[in-house]
Amino acid sequence: MFARLLILLVCAPMLLYAASDDLEKIKQRIRPVGQVHLKDEPVSSSPVPVLEELNVTPPRTPEGTYEQYCIVCHGSGVAGAPKFRDGSDWKKRMAGRTLNDLTTTAIKGLNAMPAKGTCQECTEAEIKAVIEYMVPK
Repeated sequence: MFARLLILLVCAPMLLYAASDDLEKIKQRIRPVGQVHLKDEPVSSSPVPVLEELNVTPPRTPEGTYEQYCIVCHGSGVAGAPKFRDGSDWKKRMAGRTLNDLTTTAIKGLNAMPAKGTCQECTEAEIKAVIEYMVPK
């Protein structure tokens, strides 16, 4: 009987601490994403979470996608890749083809270029935007 009482006294604070820790995690997960403020009401001082706290990825820019995924080959023309904004390289690729044709080819892959140029999470619109960014103006 004494041993059970001793175990209960030792374990009870740990159980209460674990419960409060879980409660705090739950509060963090269900907190509001943003707040609405009406014109004549004072602004609350509670912080609104930023994108990083919400694990939301900001949209990719064509420049950022190029720098992260495309520059390795298209920066120097590795394996016959048309170089960034090089008119003579892109002229050969674009002969008789539209931007949509180039996008389809980039999504499927061509010769040494893997599908989506290794950006598997890129959407079709993002691939098209980065191609627009890479071709000469």
